[in-house]
Amino acid sequence: MTITAKFKKDLNTLRSAANGELLLDVKNPKLFKKVRRFYENNGVVFSGDPLDDYDILMEQIAIDLDTVEVA
Repeated sequence: MTITAKFKKDLNTLRSAANGELLLDVKNPKLFKKVRRFYENNGVVFSGDPLDDYDILMEQIAIDLDTVEVA
């Protein structure tokens, strides 16, 4: 399952977070936890440092959303 299929109703929020327009963990902590769990279950390895993990997550979201838009 892709991020666009799993979080269809939250794509605008995720795009805004990936673009740095909002902090997902502050604006919508429940969605942040769900998205992080989604990526952990799909093999993304996080470092354990909250700031680094946030950057890793946002980078992964940006990659996945850009891939979908181009395809």
